[in-house]
Amino acid sequence: MTDTPTQIPPEKAVKRRALFFPLTLKVVFVVLISQTPLLIMALVAAGAISIPNMPLAFLRTGVLHFGSLSVPVSYVVIFGSIALGLGLGVALADVLFISPARRFLRWLLALRSADFRVVPPLPHTGRDEIGEAIAQMAFAAANFSRSTEQHAGSTEQRSLFITTAAHQLRTPLTALLWTVDALRNPATAADEKEKLLKSTEESLSRMRLVIEHILASANVEEGKFGYVFERIDIVPIIEKLINESRALSEKQQIALTFKHEDAFPVFADRERIALALSDLISNALQYTPQGGSVTVSVTPVGEKLEIAVEDTGIGISEAERPLLFGKLYRGERARHMRPDGTGLGLFVVRNIIEKHGSAITVDSTEGKGSRFSFFLNSTKKPSAA
Repeated sequence: MTDTPTQIPPEKAVKRRALFFPLTLKVVFVVLISQTPLLIMALVAAGAISIPNMPLAFLRTGVLHFGSLSVPVSYVVIFGSIALGLGLGVALADVLFISPARRFLRWLLALRSADFRVVPPLPHTGRDEIGEAIAQMAFAAANFSRSTEQHAGSTEQRSLFITTAAHQLRTPLTALLWTVDALRNPATAADEKEKLLKSTEESLSRMRLVIEHILASANVEEGKFGYVFERIDIVPIIEKLINESRALSEKQQIALTFKHEDAFPVFADRERIALALSDLISNALQYTPQGGSVTVSVTPVGEKLEIAVEDTGIGISEAERPLLFGKLYRGERARHMRPDGTGLGLFVVRNIIEKHGSAITVDSTEGKGSRFSFFLNSTKKPSAA
């Protein structure tokens, strides 16, 4: 969805126009300057203006001789004044009108050559109609460029989103189809069927997680991710998540621990904060090599609780950290280690934490591990807006 370009309010436009040096005044100015020499000489010839050491009779009746050609002085004065006035008029017109028009044309050509995607610097900022026309066109071009970029970006994001979702769902679906075929085979042993059923359960869990991330991401973008804040005890919620993750941690031989001391009730949305913590714990387990550790901690800091998930995993490079919470973004090492990730989890996590009136902080050393942390308040209830 593209943004509608913002219009300048009429009252502001009127105030701006009041400061202009309008083109009509410039035209009058050029005409006056161009006619001034002729006017001066006419006044001199009429005797209205006296010039020392200049006989006026000579201007009226004198004759200049150029060989066999005789020209009245009055003709020379008249045509000379006209030529001088025209010269001044052309010079002023070039400065005031023609040069700005040329710069305007070059600006338009540069704008067109960039397909209106890049707005060149303004060539003329005079407080007149030309300057206003250029400013308004630059304003419209900038809005068009911004809208085009946003539309192209959103289209690319949608395409990437659909491709990612399809890929993430296709992998477990393929495994399910293969499992069904194996279960139908009479030659499949009973113990093998038990393993296949376990594999089916894991595939379904992966599909459920992908679908949850897709729905959560869509709700976040559409503003439909509702929140109900209440005082809760965060410790039992984390303990439940730890127990649910225990099987995965044992399978990967990762030490999963939970540390908490003197925790007190805080304001949070029970379901949303559980979803955010679940994603953080799941990510820590997925990107920590065998034999590593994941620690979840709750620490009182004044009237707040600091919730942290720390691991000894692959870490995140400094260059990737600013992009980490973007939709569909996955770091290079993360893609290499877990090509089946959705890139939606941390996008949803950031939104949830921000709605709780906090910000998620990442401390990481590449190759050594990461620490994700945020705060929950015990005295101030977050706004549900």
